[in-house]
Amino acid sequence: MMTEYLNSNNFPASSPDKADTLAAELEFLLKNDFTGDMYALLAGYQRILADNRKRGQWPEVHQKLETLFKCGKYATLDGPMIGIPVSIRDTDYFKDTVQQFGGERLKIASIEWMASVWNMTFADTGLWMGKTFEPVTRDVVAEKTGDDKEMLDIYDQQITRIGRNYFREPANPDLIQGLGLPVLNPLWNLAPRPLSAEEKIFDTQLLEKNLAKEKNIPYSMTGGIFLANSGRSFVPEMHSKEVFQLNYRWPKLNPVYPMTRLVDELVQVDEGIYLGQLVFASRHYSLGSLRLPFCPDLPPIPVGEQYASRHDTPMDFFFKLFSADREVDYGYQNNGYFLMMDPDRAERVYADSAFPQLRPRRGESGYRELGYDKVEAVPKEKTGLGALSEQWRDVGDWIGGWKGNDTLREKFTTFILEDSPLETDTGDVLEMLRDGESILQMLQRISHEVSASTAKDDRLRHFDKFHRLFRRGVAPCVENGLFQGHGKKGYNCRVDGKEERDWYGEKDVARGLDYYHGANLNLHLGFSDTFCPNRDEKFDNSELFPGALASFLADKDFRGPNVLDMAWHSIGKYIFPWSGKTFEKISGRKLSMFLDESSDLAERYPERVNELKNCLASAPHYSLVKKASRNYWKKPGRYGDHLRNGPWDKGMSDEDKAFWEKEAREHWVDGNNTQDERIIAADPLFRVIDMNYRVPDPAIQAVSQAGPSPFARQGYIFLGVDDRDSILPMNHGRDKKKKVFQFHYRYPMVGGPVPIGFCLDELVEIADGLFLGQLIYSTALNVPYHSSVDEAKYKYQLFGYFVLLDDTWQYHRKAIKLDLWRE
Repeated sequence: MMTEYLNSNNFPASSPDKADTLAAELEFLLKNDFTGDMYALLAGYQRILADNRKRGQWPEVHQKLETLFKCGKYATLDGPMIGIPVSIRDTDYFKDTVQQFGGERLKIASIEWMASVWNMTFADTGLWMGKTFEPVTRDVVAEKTGDDKEMLDIYDQQITRIGRNYFREPANPDLIQGLGLPVLNPLWNLAPRPLSAEEKIFDTQLLEKNLAKEKNIPYSMTGGIFLANSGRSFVPEMHSKEVFQLNYRWPKLNPVYPMTRLVDELVQVDEGIYLGQLVFASRHYSLGSLRLPFCPDLPPIPVGEQYASRHDTPMDFFFKLFSADREVDYGYQNNGYFLMMDPDRAERVYADSAFPQLRPRRGESGYRELGYDKVEAVPKEKTGLGALSEQWRDVGDWIGGWKGNDTLREKFTTFILEDSPLETDTGDVLEMLRDGESILQMLQRISHEVSASTAKDDRLRHFDKFHRLFRRGVAPCVENGLFQGHGKKGYNCRVDGKEERDWYGEKDVARGLDYYHGANLNLHLGFSDTFCPNRDEKFDNSELFPGALASFLADKDFRGPNVLDMAWHSIGKYIFPWSGKTFEKISGRKLSMFLDESSDLAERYPERVNELKNCLASAPHYSLVKKASRNYWKKPGRYGDHLRNGPWDKGMSDEDKAFWEKEAREHWVDGNNTQDERIIAADPLFRVIDMNYRVPDPAIQAVSQAGPSPFARQGYIFLGVDDRDSILPMNHGRDKKKKVFQFHYRYPMVGGPVPIGFCLDELVEIADGLFLGQLIYSTALNVPYHSSVDEAKYKYQLFGYFVLLDDTWQYHRKAIKLDLWRE
């Protein structure tokens, strides 16, 4: 089965066997994937390659695109084209070496960092919207190529083109996306979209017919110049393939890295559809140039090697001295694919079955021309917040629309409170809630107030409203091993896993898992409360600090800015992919191991201790194991009496096993922090630094995927325990202590990367499905953890507040944009 444009004969295979193999690959692809719509076929491939969760399918799809490219028909492109990136691949700088040993790609390259990062940022934003191919004179080609003989010999007025790229502002860009055009504008010397054929731009010859076709393409800036002509592919595996070649590398085109390495190649695969491959040089390329700031009149200093087509370069002199090869080996490789599509077929390009993400938006070119102003596209979801529960289908506006729903109005405005243990908490926290706002909107408003107050004065007194609210909140509990809140339902979801996990020789599945979304409110540099507890006190110049610094700090008017909070809100929340927490049942066996602080841990749990030893990031936990083996602590741990006879599998009595089963059933849960899709780009790194990092069970992922904000990974494990006295004195009264739910990361067998081993968070519930948490760290970093040690020695300090939210609150949170990384 072949088509007018796709035929295995379009690729000159090196042997009959390879020709037959290619024909069979194309036949299989067209029979199994192609349903008569090439746009839909390629859009399906693009969606897989733009989804980091489908990484396992990427090699197969790349192979199919290679088949299509090889079988594509040579064609000359002329005029404007709508474009979309299909995939981006990492350069494999050691590809030749790997192939000598029978491999395809180096493992580091196969991680596809570039693809992962691109998918997280710009993949479907329409930042790049295509190219145009304009007539160019022979004189311009000569000037741009430095009179390159080969280019001038193949110059053809009907084929040779000079081109430029189209760029567009992404819709509702987040911080990273918002930097796209502002960064590219000066870096690539972009120019505004030309509106008339009289405009002079990049030595191109603007034609009225091309400007008319451009009207179907929404873009605002243009640049990134290339010269295009027919040629043979630069990719070694395709050297004999005839392609339409776009070369950005000529120095006088003023390319900026990485365009100094880039050559695009195109073939036609259907009527009005052209498949392109990105081809990057892996050797002999320029990194740009430097100007000396103190010598502005000197010419820029080149960094790397200027492109010189097939001419000799100084770096190749010795190689060529002993070789008859006169051609520079640039080490070209395929680095991904893209599409070019005729704007005369824009309705098919922008169809729901193809690439609706490229569709012109209101106010953009093409919106009226293509009739989108007359037939508004109806969004699949009213809110754009993901799959909504059937219960909330009538809520069209999650910012304020909840007020019209009796159930939501009660949930969003009703506190869950108990009396504060602190006698001085006289103000009623109910008065914090203003008319017409939800409790979450109240927290957001207070958070803004705290940020403003601590910008120049990072003192805990500015967090007073959060303090009082936390002391009035009610600690969640554990019932039959399940995390349980105090709302009407008391949980967000309850799901059992299906995938068996091995825990120290026993296979089990996740049981009773519940998850909550997470958001930070405000952070505080808790170390200052340890090292400088009272900033109004005068310092003794002889203590700790040099005299001048002590004098400066002693000034009672001195106020340090809240750098931690400012860093989080300006940068941190866009980078760190924490998305919430999960809670599930824990067995008595597993709990007993995690809470074990015995002196013979290496003998009791050799595999686990070996994991700690080999995970460099878990060094603080492994240090506790070694200290225990040397009897560093003279007293047994808090649970030492129930571990004295040995671990669960070797010596533990039935009475002690019953104790651990009861503890697990009544007080403890197995906890994980969750990370959103941003973590996938750093997957290999986190597998190294977090020994507990993992992909969630498919059944759990399915439940998460159906909610408003799916999570992609679990890690940074902890033990959750109820009915505990807060470790912060600020939460207690003179005669009454505050009960909280605690997250324990510090026990040696838990493991996890620094600084999580110094953390011990606390949680209370303040409304149905809405929890307020205190982020707490030990500031006595030199005091190793052991449960027999007085907690005061660890100098625990408050480092900020966070919230956990069920799915319903999360819909509201996304609408009001509380601590979102996509805003």
